[in-house]
Amino acid sequence: MAMPLTRDEQLVLRHLLSGEGPEEIAATLGWPLHAVRDRTHTLITWVLDELGASGRTPSEYLPAPPPVGSEG
Repeated sequence: MAMPLTRDEQLVLRHLLSGEGPEEIAATLGWPLHAVRDRTHTLITWVLDELGASGRTPSEYLPAPPPVGSEG
């Protein structure tokens, strides 16, 4: 079972879910970019832990990454 998210992690998650990138979140919250990236890393780890605990693998639920060298 994953640990509960901190208030800051929940705040970053809300912004990520609204479609904002780390740079936008940092500017909106007035935080250094590294602080947002640290929390984003924690959130990714949290999600992967939750998937693992439920017996699911991320590849079942995530789209395939774009081919190397493709423009998005």
